[in-house]
Amino acid sequence: MKTKALLRNSLISLIFLSYLTIQSQVTKVFDFNSTNQLLTEFNQGGSSKLITQTSNAGIGNSGTVSVLGETNEVFTSKQGYSITGKGSHYEFKTYFKSEYNNGYGGFGFTSNPNASHYFYAAPMDGLGISLHGGGYIFSSGLITESGSWTNEDVLNSASADKWYLAVLTIDLLGNSNFEMTISIYPSKSDGTLLDSSNPIETKTWKVQNKVMANSKIIYAYFGFGGQRITNFDNYVINLKGGATIVEAGAPVVIGSSVLNNNTKQIEISCDVTDDRGNDVTEKGIVYSTSVELPTVSDSKIDLGGGEGPYSYQIENLIPNTMYYVRSYAKNANGISYGNINTIDTSAMSDIIIDFKAKIKTYPNPSTNYIGLSGLSESENYVIYSLQGKEILRGTIAKENKIDVRFLSNGMYLLKLENFEIIKFIKE
Repeated sequence: MKTKALLRNSLISLIFLSYLTIQSQVTKVFDFNSTNQLLTEFNQGGSSKLITQTSNAGIGNSGTVSVLGETNEVFTSKQGYSITGKGSHYEFKTYFKSEYNNGYGGFGFTSNPNASHYFYAAPMDGLGISLHGGGYIFSSGLITESGSWTNEDVLNSASADKWYLAVLTIDLLGNSNFEMTISIYPSKSDGTLLDSSNPIETKTWKVQNKVMANSKIIYAYFGFGGQRITNFDNYVINLKGGATIVEAGAPVVIGSSVLNNNTKQIEISCDVTDDRGNDVTEKGIVYSTSVELPTVSDSKIDLGGGEGPYSYQIENLIPNTMYYVRSYAKNANGISYGNINTIDTSAMSDIIIDFKAKIKTYPNPSTNYIGLSGLSESENYVIYSLQGKEILRGTIAKENKIDVRFLSNGMYLLKLENFEIIKFIKE
C-alpha cells in the first residue's frame, strides 16, 4: 500500500536533531558590604590612597567604594570571565554618585588583570564606557567614540540625590565585532529608580577588537578619573551566551551540549582553553537531573587532564527529564566550570522526516498562511516545533491554506497523514 511504502522509505531517513539547549544566566555581585571586599576581590592598578571601602555609605548606607578626592585609578577583578565566541553577552550594572564637575567614572572589561589607569577612567586594553556630566566616551583599546547626552548635563542634574544606575551591555557579534550599549537611570539614594522602565539616556557603539575577541579570559574593571564620582556601589555582572565565571588561577573551560534525537544521546563538546599557568590535572563533565548547578560532587565523568578539546555522550537518557550539564577542569589553584546547559528530554521524538517528500509548502518563508503544492486530496496534518512538540493539528484540502499567524518566528515541521514531513519557516 502507498502508506506502508512511504513509511518504509521514511524509516531509513535521518531523524532530526533537537537542539533544545537552555543556557542559564550567571551572575556575580560586588555589593561592597563585606569587609575588605575591594582589596580581596580586586587588583588596584596604581597607588592612590584616596579610594577606600566604607561601611556606612552607599546605597542604603550599607557599604560602598568611596573616592575621597581627585585621583586617577583602575581596579580589575581577580576573578575572570570566559569568552566563548559569537553570542557571548556581558552586562555590567552599577550605582554611582556623581557630585563634582571635573572628571569621569568608567567600567567594562579588560584582558589585563593588573591594568592601570590610562585615560578617561579606563585602562589601555579593554572595552568599556567612561561617563561625565554632559556625555560619554566608549573605549576599545586606544580607539574611542565620544558624544554628548541628548538631555544635556545628565549626571549633574537628573537626580536630586545625585545617584544613578548605569547599565552597560557588551555583545560579541562575531568576527571580532562587538556592540556596546550604555543606559542611564536616575536614582534615589536607596537605589529606587525614578523610572525603571525608561532610561534617561541610551547610546550604542559597534567596534572591532581582535585582542579582546581572542582573549581566553577577561576581567571586569572600574575606574575613576579626576574628581566626579564619590561613591561606586552594587557592581553586578551578568553573563549569557556561554560566558562563565573563572575563579582566580583556575583553568578556563568552555562547553556546549545538544540533544541528538537520532541517537537519543546528549552530545557534549568542551575545550580547556587556558591552564592559567598550572597543569590541568583533571577535566570532564558533570551533570544532574535534580541539581541545577552540578559540581564534581554530582555525576562526574573524568576524561583525563591537559589543555585542549574533548567530548562525551550521555546515553540511556530518562524520558521527560531535565538534565543539567556543564564541563569542568581542575588545576592546583582550583576547579572551574563551563556554562550550564539545560537539556529537556521531553523533546525526544519519534518523528521521522522523509526527505523525498514531493509536497511542498508555499510561500516559504510565510507570514500569515501556508498552502501545499502537490496535494491531490484532503490530508490530516500536525505541526511540530523542532523540539518535537505538537503545536497544531487539523485537515487541509487541495485549495485551502493553514493559518500560521499565531506562530512565533522560526522553523517548524508539518507532518501529513501519509507520513511526509515538510519544513517551513514562519516570519
